[in-house]
Amino acid sequence: MMIMAAFMLSVMLVPTIAAEVPGIPIGFNTTGRDGMVTLAWSEPEDDGGSDITGYRIYRGIMEDGLGIVEDVTDMTYTDTGLQNGQTYYYAVSALNAEGESEKTQILPATPQGDSPLITEIIVGEFENIHIIYVGEGVYFNLAGETYTVVVESVTDTTVTFFVDWGGIQSFTISEGDSENIDANGDGKDDFKITCKTITSDPAEGYPQTVKFSFTTKNLGGSSGGTPGFEVILVLIALSVALFWKRKRN
Repeated sequence: MMIMAAFMLSVMLVPTIAAEVPGIPIGFNTTGRDGMVTLAWSEPEDDGGSDITGYRIYRGIMEDGLGIVEDVTDMTYTDTGLQNGQTYYYAVSALNAEGESEKTQILPATPQGDSPLITEIIVGEFENIHIIYVGEGVYFNLAGETYTVVVESVTDTTVTFFVDWGGIQSFTISEGDSENIDANGDGKDDFKITCKTITSDPAEGYPQTVKFSFTTKNLGGSSGGTPGFEVILVLIALSVALFWKRKRN
């Protein structure tokens, strides 16, 4: 009886950590198109101890005048019916059962009837998700060098990327697959491209799009494999050999 009472008391004394609002969505970016703006982001690094239930889209024609557009569950959003040449400002917040996170940084986007073929992006140490039309592309700076990635063509399940990182080449990957890129030829992967989703058919008159991501985090060693594990095994073997040699002496 005393044991049971002690157990119940210990359970009651264990502190409970209350859930809180989530962190800010990361990798937020905007792209202006003909009469529309495409938004994309990644989930927060901290969900506040409660599952993310959705995201809230904010828009305004001034940075200090944002209003709620709608709540969504996806991590992409296309704002349509916009006026070409008008600059709009956007931010996104994350939602869970405890409430709403702080907003992302406010970013501008200007719909244009003749949107540029190539859009500049920033590749950070987390997954950056982007959506572009087939035939369009992105460029970015990495270690002082400029790299260009263009969606050349798609099928129902694959996408062909036209790339230029010190030499023009292309590769084809399936939906859901990734390709590690050694941009500067030093034997180490500098970033990874992952094909997320492909629209199999143009929807409602819009051209096909490809949702893909860049990341520079946790890529490991060279494109031929990660040598770290083998190196650790060799060091362990040498340590064991030295130990037994000293013990015999």
